[in-house]
Amino acid sequence: MQIQTHTTGTAPNVLFMPGLFNETMQLLKDAHEYFYLFGEDDQARINADLKTLYSCEMSRITLRLSSIMAWIMVQRAVFSGKIASEEAASRYGLDFRDICMVDNRMLRGVLPSYVCFLLDRSFELYERVMRLDEQMKKSVH
Repeated sequence: MQIQTHTTGTAPNVLFMPGLFNETMQLLKDAHEYFYLFGEDDQARINADLKTLYSCEMSRITLRLSSIMAWIMVQRAVFSGKIASEEAASRYGLDFRDICMVDNRMLRGVLPSYVCFLLDRSFELYERVMRLDEQMKKSVH
């Protein structure tokens, strides 16, 4: 992933992350379409014991994607000068790491395949953004 930057003061600011933004939006769209078109049918087919797990994992996907989108918006606010990079690094980092960094590979074959696909993609995306967040924080300090 390539990030274009420019420098204001001593810390580089993110100019634009079209790939990251577009990937996140596409994954949000994919998850929404799945929920809308197949979510109820898949929930009806799975074992009653797995319904809570299914709901929790769908919530984890949503949390990952919403946290990523919030992070992107903060980076844009930094670039536009609405938030100082120091404030963004200290107050607006990527949220919910303890929940979002749970590796869900063990759920393959347990939950519907498309849910596992969404879990994998959202995990990989969150992990990449987490590395970017860490780089941003290092550049500020």
